Amino acid sequence: MSAAWFPRRAVHLDFHTMPGIYDVGANFNADAFGDTLADAGVDYATVFAKCNLGFAYYPTEVGTVHPGLQRELLGPMLDALHARGIRAAAYLNTGLDHEAANNHRDWLRMNALGQVAKNDVMGNFFREMCLNTPWQDLHLRMIEEVLTRYEVDGLFLDCLMVAPCYGAECIRGMAAEGLDWRDAAQAREYAWRVMQSFVDKVNALVARVSPGIFVVYNGLPYTVQPRHCELEVLPTGGWGYDVLHWSMRYARTLNKPWFLMTGRFHKSWGDFGGLRPEASLAYDCFNALANGGTVSVGDHPHPRDLLDVGVYERIGAVFAQVRASEPWTDGAVPQTEIAILDPDVLGYPQLSKHSAPVTGTSRLLLELHQQYDVIGTYTDLARYRVVIVPEGVSGEPALLDALRAHAAHGGALVVFSDGAGGDEAFDAEVLGIRRLGVEPFDPIFIEPLAEAAEGLPETLSAVYTRGTAAEVLAGTEVLANAWQPYFNRNSWDGLHENYYCPPDTPTGRPAVVKKTSALYFSPALGSGYLADVVQAHKLIFANCLRMLLPRPLVRGKGLPSYAQLTLTAQEARRIAHVLAYVPEARGPEMQIVEEPITLTGVRLGLRLDEGVFTPARAYLAPSGEELALTIADGYAWAALPEVHGRALVVYE
Repeated sequence: MSAAWFPRRAVHLDFHTMPGIYDVGANFNADAFGDTLADAGVDYATVFAKCNLGFAYYPTEVGTVHPGLQRELLGPMLDALHARGIRAAAYLNTGLDHEAANNHRDWLRMNALGQVAKNDVMGNFFREMCLNTPWQDLHLRMIEEVLTRYEVDGLFLDCLMVAPCYGAECIRGMAAEGLDWRDAAQAREYAWRVMQSFVDKVNALVARVSPGIFVVYNGLPYTVQPRHCELEVLPTGGWGYDVLHWSMRYARTLNKPWFLMTGRFHKSWGDFGGLRPEASLAYDCFNALANGGTVSVGDHPHPRDLLDVGVYERIGAVFAQVRASEPWTDGAVPQTEIAILDPDVLGYPQLSKHSAPVTGTSRLLLELHQQYDVIGTYTDLARYRVVIVPEGVSGEPALLDALRAHAAHGGALVVFSDGAGGDEAFDAEVLGIRRLGVEPFDPIFIEPLAEAAEGLPETLSAVYTRGTAAEVLAGTEVLANAWQPYFNRNSWDGLHENYYCPPDTPTGRPAVVKKTSALYFSPALGSGYLADVVQAHKLIFANCLRMLLPRPLVRGKGLPSYAQLTLTAQEARRIAHVLAYVPEARGPEMQIVEEPITLTGVRLGLRLDEGVFTPARAYLAPSGEELALTIADGYAWAALPEVHGRALVVYE
């Protein structure tokens, strides 16, 4: 396998098949299977060796063959794919194996109450395997069986969950390593050690038997993945579109190739008969391309017939558009100048709380068409003009030192609420404030001043999410004041709930301040914007950010807030990706993208940095339609014709 090759258009085939299905593979035709994927433009497929029910789809001598399997599937699938130049990975579920669980309850993860089954037994995850039992040895033998028997290009191990286990093996193991099982943090640390030992064994096995193949430990942090990342984010399947955006902007910073694994399902995995509109699927794929990634679509074949031709006509229609874009997306590097910093994202997706502060801050920047990354480390802040620290980020000494150094070397900082808190010297020296603790008033009201109020009506704006109270120190500029209500919302005066809480007087404290190139917002702006989506808060943030970043990398005139603008670079060109789709909330849970939106009157401006890149022409890809290029105010401006959902604007 060429070290440079990486999947561009992949599919991930789930095949979790209930034991009561009696005709598994009865109508399977290997040639039809291979042709369907080839016709759809697929170049990499993850196919099934063992599902989460615990059944194998090949004649295993280690595990359990599905009782309804009519013919081997794994080997013929691999042969058909390889015959058509499609590379393939074998799927085995590590964290779930309900057949093994039924036969060996002692191999299950036990919680602190001694239970091996959760209360809700109507889902896949009501019981999980413990890798600190003989289950690990059996599973490793099955992995080795697959790798030695078949030629595979990848190995996908699923449902790797790091959670404390309190079974006898783990209690004894913790004692042997000097850990106290009663301490939740130490129990989790031991679970990590067990998982890392398993990962090390698999890596060694792969190096010995199948060196160079792709390996995925799905569920473990992206930082643990050996050579690439597969971002399982199904926006309509529980992850949501906000996580789609920030997870890609995090993955693209890790110096590993990655692809987005979305799904064809209307809802989530296992949704037979659920098929998203073409525009919905295209929106996910175009987002991945705009962020320097490639694409994968999840499917769940029918157990008897396998691939649904109609599903692959839809996937193929999207993949044809992806393929046509590849001359301008292959090797393209995202261009960025802002970072959202939160060390907790290093654990994503294993430890993620789907951080509301990070998610809301990402949404703010996305709607403002800024070019940003999400980062978990702070060793290379110099590559960013602006570093944003959302609320909830602990002010550990090393992080504060990095922020001080960034500011000292001319970098700009933005801090929300209690972000990077806990050090009065840092607050005074860098932010020009003294934090006083949790904001005592609920709600407070923001009064933006002067430049911070540009484009806003002369009225106060309520803040619905509690932040941090702060006082301003001498020499610090106040950009917005905080007002207090007559009384706190939802308080009780003995006779009434104080439900109606208008603003009363200024608190004498700031809502937003600026010291040199540092901004401090006392509200919890990230989680607040995620929860309440107050336009005034976004505009105040935009006005203040403009003070730090008056000339962004790329500008869009006539571009609505729901449109996305992302900039990438190849060696001799810059590519601006414009996306105009709106995931609309229809019903209590579903967000639907049914069709693209048409934009008119859009102009894009690429900042001209002397000695870096100066374009001579602009055109649309892949059509090649030339665009008039105008140089003005330090930007190269291109006027776009109508944009139907997507435009690739190429500067050369």
